[in-house]
Amino acid sequence: MRQIIATCPKFAANPPVKMKNRVVALAVNAMLWIAYFQLSRILFFVYQGFTAGYHPLPFLMESAWHGLIMDASMAAYLMVLPSILIMFTYDKWLWYFRFLTVYHTIVIFFVTLIVVADLPVFQAWKFRLDTTPLHYLTQPSEAYASASASPLLFLFLLFVFLVTALFWVFIKANQFSLRKFERANPFAILLSFSLLTGLLIIPIRGGWHTAPMNQSMVYYSHDHFANQLAVNAPWNFFSSVVHNTGSTTNPFATMSQAKADSLTNRMLPTGTLFTQHLKADSATNVVLIIWESLTAKVVAPLGGLSGITPNLTKLSEEGILFTNLYASGDRSDKGLVAILSGYPSQPITSIIKYPRKTISLPSLPKSFKANNYHTSFYYGGETEFANMKSYLLQQGFDRIVDKYSFTPKQMNSKWGAHDHVVFDRLLKDLEKEKSPFFSTIFTLSSHEPYEVPVKTAIPGNNSEQKFLNSHQYTDESLFNFITAAKRRKWWNNSLVIIIADHGHPLPRLNTSRISEFHIPMLWLGGALKHGGFRYTKVASQTDLANTLLAQLGNDTKDYQFGVDLFNDTRTPFAYFSFNNGFGFIGSKRSLVYDNVGKMMIESIGSPAYTDIELGQAYLQNSFGDYLKR
Repeated sequence: MRQIIATCPKFAANPPVKMKNRVVALAVNAMLWIAYFQLSRILFFVYQGFTAGYHPLPFLMESAWHGLIMDASMAAYLMVLPSILIMFTYDKWLWYFRFLTVYHTIVIFFVTLIVVADLPVFQAWKFRLDTTPLHYLTQPSEAYASASASPLLFLFLLFVFLVTALFWVFIKANQFSLRKFERANPFAILLSFSLLTGLLIIPIRGGWHTAPMNQSMVYYSHDHFANQLAVNAPWNFFSSVVHNTGSTTNPFATMSQAKADSLTNRMLPTGTLFTQHLKADSATNVVLIIWESLTAKVVAPLGGLSGITPNLTKLSEEGILFTNLYASGDRSDKGLVAILSGYPSQPITSIIKYPRKTISLPSLPKSFKANNYHTSFYYGGETEFANMKSYLLQQGFDRIVDKYSFTPKQMNSKWGAHDHVVFDRLLKDLEKEKSPFFSTIFTLSSHEPYEVPVKTAIPGNNSEQKFLNSHQYTDESLFNFITAAKRRKWWNNSLVIIIADHGHPLPRLNTSRISEFHIPMLWLGGALKHGGFRYTKVASQTDLANTLLAQLGNDTKDYQFGVDLFNDTRTPFAYFSFNNGFGFIGSKRSLVYDNVGKMMIESIGSPAYTDIELGQAYLQNSFGDYLKR
């Protein structure tokens, strides 16, 4: 301490710019945090190996590499405050050493508490520590019962050792670094370290990716433990705090559970009576095309603008066109889960953000793999976006093709590879794919900023005109794919399903919120018994999984929130959710309800209070299921 004081001379006129040692001091602190996170990963690996079974050593090396980006993100968060305050050490810096001592004492205590508590939590629940255990604190007896199975004395001693060792290392590192500090020009140091602090946003976000840091950035394997090993425990916990993922209180409980169950069961009948629309002569290949933002407002047979998707209109004459279908949510992350898992979207959150919840979901790739299908997923952009990658890996896709699978020359848009490039890759790969297969492609060119690699067909440069133009481009790319697919051998025993991930406010044909969720779905292919058929009953995006699996003779019991659309005993309805409200569409009456204002904000056909109750019951049960996962 005396040595530090001795190196703090008074500020002199026109001091030199000497900041290298300050940069080194911050870099040393950041590297110490990253090293500690890697050490905690080794500790996690060893602990789970001893208590939960043996795991191969390559898991540790691979997970350490893939998890490094999340370690750096957490370290960058912890470096923000020290980086800001170091700007004011141009003259004296003893106070900065004292600050670091207090700061590291507090942070080391809480970070290590998370690291140690995470060990038994994963052993018991198979997910990394989040805020869920905090809810046991209101019930001390249950908390003790849950914790009593863990080696509490060992964990306490481990905690004390780690805190003491880490504190000693940081103190020694800071003492050494601060001895080398020199006076610096105050204006230069303020400018330089303001810029340096701003640059921390890069590691915080996980690099230059379009999507911010999330679990998908470190997920890399179909093995659950390998992915969980890559996750940084403190980052995961604080993310959970921000998003309140551990809450078990249903904010949408508006009636007794018995009444909610009764109303929901009435809407979701079970049964095996349905009309068969597929040939049953051989195993049916399935190609699922999820079209970004394909709203009914750009599809002429659904009452939309003519000339925007003329090829989809032409193809609709060959297959089964669902004219009264509604998206479950208003974003891609919600639409993906609604389509693949038959799971309704949630207001105020999205289940795909939380891998420990999505791992328990049923899904089409899981169901198809259980029936010996080969599965694949194609997307021209970052699968890390909206945490899609973690969900896709959990659901068991054998092959995931995303932007990293394309050459730099093929990366011809802000988001990645344009639709025609990805369609061409899918067509080429399906030539070699073994039957039966289930392959999903998610388009992206009709996502903002609506870039297309062709000459603009619709004049104008505003967002609506570019939106329409992007759909016309995807329509052409899709038609070329279908035309080429018809010449392939696999077409004759294949079903192609085209569906939107969600609707869109554009084009602004009206002010109806309901119309924003109205989307098309089209079934095509040689596996269909007949074509030129239009299904006009109200339907939901969440019904696709039940309907498809029933047509193929597969079990649908795990898909609790959808129905078989070809089951004539069902009562047609569709449900969707948005920010903090829901829509409920019936055959004759429809409504949009605001959960905050507790009022109906849009209606069609004079809906009654009983219609509101149906939507509330569905929301109460679906959100209750989300909380329990």
